[in-house]
Amino acid sequence: MEHTLTTKAIKAYKVATLVLMLLGGGVYLIMGANIAGVWGVIVYGVFVIFIIRKFFNETHSKIKEVSYDKESLYVREEGYDVQIPFHQVKDIEIVSMDGLYKFKLYHHDQFGNEVICKPSIWYPFNYKRIDAELNRIRSYVRKAHREYKEQIGSDRSLPSN
Repeated sequence: MEHTLTTKAIKAYKVATLVLMLLGGGVYLIMGANIAGVWGVIVYGVFVIFIIRKFFNETHSKIKEVSYDKESLYVREEGYDVQIPFHQVKDIEIVSMDGLYKFKLYHHDQFGNEVICKPSIWYPFNYKRIDAELNRIRSYVRKAHREYKEQIGSDRSLPSN
């Protein structure tokens, strides 16, 4: 049975963070206008655009819809699911205070070395439930690593003559 990890409101999250960043950038531009005039607005504007673009390229463009079962992660990519066995997951860590989680992978051709997901739009308020779910996934990863090492170990043993 497959469990969805990513929140259904991921688009709302992306829009809300963009709006908040633009509002913060607008305040920053107003401060620049008050401090340094027209050149301040230009310099501060370029800086704000650079920061927002960098943030979205590094984080928001990598946010994927993720689901899982006891054996694998499933990452939705343009209408189809890509299966990533848990033995290919290196680590799971929180990336930001608003609850973005990063799945570090040993290697994957399609996603690179990481997949980022947002389990809950209300993360700071329901962190116990989300952390319990991610701890369950971590236990699946540890179990898959043990089984994979045992399988590799048994495959390497040579038959005796």
